[in-house]
Amino acid sequence: MISQIDDRATLQDASSRQPTNDTLTPGDQRHLAAIVESSDDAIISKNLDGTIMSWNQAAEHILGYTANEIIGQSILRLIPPELQSDEVMILSKIRAGQRIEHFQTQRLHKDGSRIEVSLTISPVKDARGKIIGAAKILRDITQQKRLEAALQTSERLASAGRMAATIAHEINNPLAAVTNYVYLAGNQEDLSPASRHYLSLADQELRRVAHIAQQTLGFYRGNAEQSDVPLQPTVDLLLDIYHSKIKCKSLAVDCDIDSGLSVHASEGELKQILSNLLSNAIDASAQGGQITVRAHGSRHDAAGRPVVRITIADNGSGIPANLRSRLFVPFFTTKKDIGTGLGLWITKDLLAKNHGSIQMRSSTTPPTWTAMSVALPWSMPSNSAG
Repeated sequence: MISQIDDRATLQDASSRQPTNDTLTPGDQRHLAAIVESSDDAIISKNLDGTIMSWNQAAEHILGYTANEIIGQSILRLIPPELQSDEVMILSKIRAGQRIEHFQTQRLHKDGSRIEVSLTISPVKDARGKIIGAAKILRDITQQKRLEAALQTSERLASAGRMAATIAHEINNPLAAVTNYVYLAGNQEDLSPASRHYLSLADQELRRVAHIAQQTLGFYRGNAEQSDVPLQPTVDLLLDIYHSKIKCKSLAVDCDIDSGLSVHASEGELKQILSNLLSNAIDASAQGGQITVRAHGSRHDAAGRPVVRITIADNGSGIPANLRSRLFVPFFTTKKDIGTGLGLWITKDLLAKNHGSIQMRSSTTPPTWTAMSVALPWSMPSNSAG
């Protein structure tokens, strides 16, 4: 570790020396060149116009360009468009004789991908002490940033878990009371058929909430019991539950589910999966929009197993390409004030428990749309298996 620190100090001191034969002996030059080429950090020099003048092997490894490809090119080639104003600031400080240390930013790889980097930049002077350019030490900190983000996510998930357990504990008693009141109301003799139907739906949802609360508190161990779950009644139930939200936005719902289709999954978790996707589709839809629900059996799963593919689509504004890779990351949301950023993450986790998967497709160019497609094991009738 000490030798690494000494090497960096040597490089930083050397970067502000006069790079001419007046101050460097041939032995000095060979020693400095050996240090530069053996460094794990990219070492780059540029003139005050931002033109790249030198490029070591680590720079080639980190940024993808060979020295022949990049020397003589503008340093802006390595800087993302929205960050190019930083170069004005950097050159201004260098011209003033100031040094920049541990400046964390992003740079572009030859393939277009972005790299998290830490920069240390020093002025380079000629024999008369005039600043003629800058020497830059660039360190790739992409992995470090990923580890920091993972740690922050773990800490936030732990905090969310503790809060969820506390909330689940607190709602158990009032939840039991509401369940009893719904039961008593449902046994009144003068109820209309519609009221009895809605109370039955309320009772089912209360049982689902109680199940989730019990899972959160650790009352249930292992996976929820899986069984063959008919799909059409499950979707119909969820559409009933979200009827008021659908009506409020004047949404049209186009539902096409193969007759007799069933999936092998936990019934409660299947409802939660589809409920999350349906709720997202409703939130994403504009007034008067359309939601499409499709479900078909397929024998073309990548693992060679028969699956049911369930797609829930909306014709909302779509999801920008730069956000799609983060959709299933905890706490990331596109819903701003109304989203927690946990729905799709939970959905993906529940699908994994039920041997399922999820895919997303979207378009932000007219006609805009987003489609979430899940695959779950198909409970095929015995006479059609084989």
